[in-house]
Amino acid sequence: MIEDDLAQLLLDQAASVGRRFARQYPSIDADDIAAEITRYALDNWGSFERAMARAREYGKQPKDTLRFFLSQRASTYCGAEHYAYIVNTSHVIYTPKEVRAILRETYFNPDTWDTPSKDTQLGQALELRSVWANHADIKAALARVSAKAHDIILAAYGPIDLGLPTPDKRRVSDAIDVLTRELNRHLNTLGNKHQGPGSRRAMSNAEANYLTNSQEH
Repeated sequence: MIEDDLAQLLLDQAASVGRRFARQYPSIDADDIAAEITRYALDNWGSFERAMARAREYGKQPKDTLRFFLSQRASTYCGAEHYAYIVNTSHVIYTPKEVRAILRETYFNPDTWDTPSKDTQLGQALELRSVWANHADIKAALARVSAKAHDIILAAYGPIDLGLPTPDKRRVSDAIDVLTRELNRHLNTLGNKHQGPGSRRAMSNAEANYLTNSQEH
């Protein structure tokens, strides 16, 4: 049995968590995420409720505990869907976290653009071929973003000897989001023919209310 006020809290928190993770995983719709974690919470409501009842023992609010467990499930779900989509459709989907890592670790390092040719370095060559593909995608996307976004990324991740001032973290984050959207432009032309993220029917508020109310019977 789930009380009305807790049912509404679940729906509100699931929607909020869904929106947050959708920003991290551009190929997955926020409503899909919210629907998945709502169903998961309902299937495991006894455990959720016990944890929420003890929240204040640890200086937390029940809402914070609920959000924490919903976020855990969202992370697991989005990670699995993200990579399953890539494998099943052969379409590469980038996340802001991945783009940031490539820019920070390899993109502006000239050595990482070279692929070793010796057979003894085959494993390393394969790794670098993978990075090369990422670099090529990013190079093309950087050519499409605004000059402002390009300059912010260059200042944040480019060679130190350029002497560019360190940009504000928020501006860097926004520029990364712009670049990620450019990298994932192909998503806009794929439609909903696949069976990966975005293919699920989102749970409406009416359906969610029905499911929560059904727990009382």
